[in-house]
Amino acid sequence: MPIELSFTIQKTSAFIFEYLTDMQKFLKVHPIITQIDSNGNDSYIIHETLKFLFIPCSFTYPVTIESNPFEKIVIMRATIMKFTKIEMTFVLKSYSDFTVVEENIQIQSPLPIQSIIHIIFKKQHKNLFKNIEMQMK
Repeated sequence: MPIELSFTIQKTSAFIFEYLTDMQKFLKVHPIITQIDSNGNDSYIIHETLKFLFIPCSFTYPVTIESNPFEKIVIMRATIMKFTKIEMTFVLKSYSDFTVVEENIQIQSPLPIQSIIHIIFKKQHKNLFKNIEMQMK
């Protein structure tokens, strides 16, 4: 069952699209990613540090990014701990002075972790888009 999130941001869709596709900009605004290494061809190694019960837990995982600048769609695919596959699709819809980001998250895992991931993504992506909104041009 997919997770659906929606964020309204006082920035243009082009501005947000740039922060979702330029990994150096993405790194600056993401609340838990500490480093991004490029493998070339829109493939990256992500370094994250999450806190579980106030204990930092650092890990890395591969990510690929697909984007369509005309339709303002970004798809990120990650494999966490070699067995959990996550696909996040961001669709940006422009309005007069704001953009709505609709996010669809698909999770495939042999473990029953969907509810935990939902809580983590909801909190972290709320902060991510708040951070993007606070960026200057």
